Amino acid sequence: MNLKTPLFLLFLLSMVENGNAQSPVSGYGFAENNNSFQEASGMSATLVNITTREKIKTKGSEYVDESFSEATVNGGSQYFDLRYNNYTGFFEYKKSATETVSLSKESNTAFSFKDGKTYLLKKYKVNKTEKEDYLQIIGNQDHKIKLYKLESVEFIAYKEALSSYQEEKLPEYKLKKPLYFLEYNNNIISIQKSKDLEKAFPDHSKEIKKFISQKNIDFNSDDMILVQDFLNSIL
Repeated sequence: MNLKTPLFLLFLLSMVENGNAQSPVSGYGFAENNNSFQEASGMSATLVNITTREKIKTKGSEYVDESFSEATVNGGSQYFDLRYNNYTGFFEYKKSATETVSLSKESNTAFSFKDGKTYLLKKYKVNKTEKEDYLQIIGNQDHKIKLYKLESVEFIAYKEALSSYQEEKLPEYKLKKPLYFLEYNNNIISIQKSKDLEKAFPDHSKEIKKFISQKNIDFNSDDMILVQDFLNSIL
């Protein structure tokens, strides 16, 4: 037996007790308590990782846009190189050429990019399940009814060809259909079909049904901006 082993284990245990040991989080490497970054930016970077994740050979991408762009956080004035990961649902900060930090949702609720895109952290329900995501503001921000969009990516696992009649399928990141949400009287409503609108605004159900039919609204597209404008005109 190596006599050095017990001493090494004692050293590790003392690090954990003193809060100095870093622990792995969900396959992203190690959690970091980056106080200097937090103090300088006002952003919390204590959630996940730190070194760039190893890339697995897959089709598609975790991102709608992989590039980093300048954005402010929580209404601040300082710009940071950021991007949104549509698979994990977290914003990522480019700390260096080789390091990317995923930012905590707990402390970072609003991101505004120079190109005009703004994301707000919102709670909502889909099929009676409560969720929390960064929703992108779209449409007219001055309307009493606010409109949001959620673009997310799903991971489809590798599928082996079990016979000569089947085709092997590589793992793939695939963009899902966007979801749209309306916010009215501080309520976030997921809108996926005409009945969702009619239920949300029962006093105007006939008008809504007629409008949706006339305009042939696609509920998985930015046609929802037309719906926002219409609701604003009748409410």
